[in-house]
Amino acid sequence: MGEVAAPTPGAPQLSPDDLMRLPAPPPGQPFDNLSFIGSKWVSAWAIRTSEGIILIDTMDNDNEAEHIVAAGMRKLGLDPADIKIILVTHGHGDHYGGVGFFKRIASPKVLMSDADWTMMETKLEFDRPDWGRPPRREISVTDGQQITLGDTTVDVLLTPGHTKGTISLLFTVRQNGQDHRTMLWGGTAFNFGQQPDRIQRLQAYLDSTSRAQDIARQQQVDVFISNHNVFDEAVQKLEKMSSAARNPFVIGTEATVRALTVMNECAQATMAAWTS
Repeated sequence: MGEVAAPTPGAPQLSPDDLMRLPAPPPGQPFDNLSFIGSKWVSAWAIRTSEGIILIDTMDNDNEAEHIVAAGMRKLGLDPADIKIILVTHGHGDHYGGVGFFKRIASPKVLMSDADWTMMETKLEFDRPDWGRPPRREISVTDGQQITLGDTTVDVLLTPGHTKGTISLLFTVRQNGQDHRTMLWGGTAFNFGQQPDRIQRLQAYLDSTSRAQDIARQQQVDVFISNHNVFDEAVQKLEKMSSAARNPFVIGTEATVRALTVMNECAQATMAAWTS
């Protein structure tokens, strides 16, 4: 599998297969211009702009893309035909698997890092029969590139490690007239332990999280989300929104930096284990 579920203290750990079989939660809208459409396993996010929709990741396959992502968007008043850009965070099938469906119902441009386009064209790191096939290469994005659609700009941050070309994303969300700077981390788990370049990959992850801490401070990032619910608890946060005094997705800059610090320290511990 492309990811590993994080353990929850006091509860049995569910495998990715277990999580994939659970009924999909309702879609939700944590911010005026950002919607969550996903399962308890893998997430897709839709950014509403003045000229259409930017979709971040597409879940495992066409079936999920149609019945979870597209159906969820419609429940939230979004038209999947308005998707203009698909940003794929990295080249694992649980993130690109549904691209084919959206290419058939809309005409989006598909963007990914060059390194992961190449990996998908040559040798997949992970594959499953229930994942969609890799899309054909379209547009490569680079570190620091800005993707603009209408009134919205998404900054690309190259954060290699999880894959050689994982990208994380920075953008602004709005709620009740307030702006919140958001970072979506593109790939979390150290699932490359069997790769011959695992030490270099882990060092890249260390460098990526260190750099992201600095950027989070500089840009005052106060929303930190993931493309897997097991890492950001997006489903649980959406369930709390109606009764919470404040938006649970707004964790503040210091908490964002602490999260990245924990990720960096986990990578340091893994490096010690792999090199001992």
